[in-house]
Amino acid sequence: MKRLIVTALALLLLSWGVSLRAPAASQHQIFHGGTIRTMAGDETVEAIYVRDGVIIATGSKAEIEALAPWNAKRVNLLGGTLVPGLIEPHTHPLASAQLGAAVDVSGVSHASRDEIMETLRRAASQRGLTPWIIAFGWDPAMLDPLPPPGLAELDAIAPERPMIILTQMMHEAFANSAALAAAGLGSTTPDPENGQFERDADGNLTGRLIEISAIGQVMAAVPQAGDAALNLLLNLQYDAYARAGYTTIGAASLVGNARDPLALVHGVASQPRAPVSTALYTAPARRDHALELWTGEDANTSLAGIKIWMDGSPFIGGAALAEPYQRSHFTQDVLGLAPDWRGTLNYSQDAANALVLEAQRGGYQIAIHAQGEAAIEMALNAIEAAQTAAPDPMLHHRLEHLALITPAQIERAARLGVSLGFFVDHVRFYGHILPDLVGPDRTARYMPVGDAFASGAVITLHGDHPATPIDPMRTLGTAIERQPRQGGELIGPDQRLNTQQALEAMTINAARQLGLEAEIGTIEPGKRADFTWLARDPLSLDAGELRQLEVRGTWVAGRPVDTRMITLRHAGLVLRAIWSSLTT
Repeated sequence: MKRLIVTALALLLLSWGVSLRAPAASQHQIFHGGTIRTMAGDETVEAIYVRDGVIIATGSKAEIEALAPWNAKRVNLLGGTLVPGLIEPHTHPLASAQLGAAVDVSGVSHASRDEIMETLRRAASQRGLTPWIIAFGWDPAMLDPLPPPGLAELDAIAPERPMIILTQMMHEAFANSAALAAAGLGSTTPDPENGQFERDADGNLTGRLIEISAIGQVMAAVPQAGDAALNLLLNLQYDAYARAGYTTIGAASLVGNARDPLALVHGVASQPRAPVSTALYTAPARRDHALELWTGEDANTSLAGIKIWMDGSPFIGGAALAEPYQRSHFTQDVLGLAPDWRGTLNYSQDAANALVLEAQRGGYQIAIHAQGEAAIEMALNAIEAAQTAAPDPMLHHRLEHLALITPAQIERAARLGVSLGFFVDHVRFYGHILPDLVGPDRTARYMPVGDAFASGAVITLHGDHPATPIDPMRTLGTAIERQPRQGGELIGPDQRLNTQQALEAMTINAARQLGLEAEIGTIEPGKRADFTWLARDPLSLDAGELRQLEVRGTWVAGRPVDTRMITLRHAGLVLRAIWSSLTT
C-alpha cells in the first residue's frame, strides 16, 4: 500500500508539469499542411473544414480557406499524413485492462521455460493486489520447447496461494490445487458446456483448463478488484487504444472478471471525453442487460450485436478443422493431440441455427468466432438458414479470425453479405510453427486475406487484444508482408494485401462491418471528424517502415484526444482507487 501511495504522489508531481486538461475542440477547424488520405478511393486532398465535430468540406487549401470563417482553428499537420480514424473491430478491452496487470509470462519477454518459472516463483514470493497469482501469456507455439506446467510443479511454487496461468490466446489455462479448491472443483465436477477440466487416467484433475467456459469457472473464484481499481485499469486501457492510433473499437464480448462488466465498461466508454468510441458485441446471456445500458443517446457507445464462439484456438488444437491436425512433435508431444484429431465444435448445427435465427429475428448482427473449416461451414449454414427463414437484406453478419477459410467459403460468405475479419497477427507471431500445426499445404493458405479481398466481401483486420499487443502498424505491416517474427519463408505470399487495401480494412471496411459507415471510415462531408495523424504517408513505406510509423495524435468528433502517459486525470483515478481500497 505504501508503494501505491508513493506512486500516486509521483503521478501528481509529474502532472504539475503538464496542462491540467486537454485543450477543448474549436467549433471551426481547418486541417492542412500535410497529406490527407480520405480513403474514399485513393483520393487525397489538401485541407478539411470541420464544424462542431462534423466534416463540412474537403478540397484545396484555397477552397477551404474561402469556405471556413476567418477565426477557424488551424491544425497544421507539419508534413505528416491524416487518415480516417483507425478502427479496431475485434478487441477485448476489459480482459486487456485486467491482464495488463497480470504476471507476464509471454514468449515476447522470456527466452526459455526456466525464465518463466523463475518469474512465477518471484511472483509467488511477493505480495500482490489480490491473494491470487494470475499470470498471462504462456505460449508453447511462440516459445519452443515449453512443456505444460504440471499440477505438482505449480503446487510447489505456490502451495497455499491460488495460481492460474492463462495462455496467450486465452483458450487454455493451468491452475494449481489451491485455485481448483477455491473454485470448488474436484474429480466429480462435471465439465462445463463447450469446455473441459482435464483429468488423468485415474480421473483426477490435472489443473489444465480447456476453453473459455472452463477457464471462466475458475476465474469466477478470483476475488474481484474494487470498481475504482477496475475503472482505473480500464481508463488506462482506453488511453492505450487512442495512443496506438485507434478512434473506434469493437468490443467483441466483455471477457473479464468484474461485478457488472457491462456497466463498468459503459461507464468508461460513455464519458464525454472518451478517447475512443465503442461498439459492443455482447454474449447472448447478457443481451437484455446490454440493451438497458448500450442503446441510449450517447454518441460514444453503441450495441452492435451478439458474439458467439463456434470453435477454439488452433494453437491448443481447439479449431475445428476439416482434416486432422498435422502429426508432428509440436502436436503430439507439446499439445498432446490424439491421432486424427480435428478439434471440436461448440454447438450442433441445430443449436447454431437457433442462436443465429434468434439474432436475425431480433435485428442483431451476430459475430461468430470460427477458425477451422468445419466451424466456418457450420456458421455459414446457420447464417444462410436464418436469412432464408427471416430475410433482412440490411442485416450483415460477420465471421471472426478465419485461419483456414476455403475459397468456396469465401465466395459463399460474399454471396450472403457476410463480412470477414482476419486475425493476421497469427502469421506474424506463429508463422514459424504453422507447418508443424497444419502442414505445408494449409500453411500456404492460412489467413487468405488476399483471396477474400478479391471476392468483393467486406474484409477487416484485427488484433484480438490481449491475444496480441496493441499495435495497428504491426497489423498493417503483417497484412502486406506476411513475414513471421522469427524469420523464415513468407506465409502465403500470394495472400498479401497492398497498403491501400490494408488501410481500407482498418478504416472504411471496419466501419461497414460495425454498421457505422454512414458516420466514420472515410474523410468525407457529413461524417464525424475522427482522424488519425501519422508522421509519414503509409503508402510510401514498406512493411518494416510501417511497423515503425509514429502515430502523432488522434481526433474524435473534432476533439483532440489527450494521449499523454501521465495526466492529472490519471492521478485522480489512482487516488480514487487507493481511497476505495482503504475504505472498503
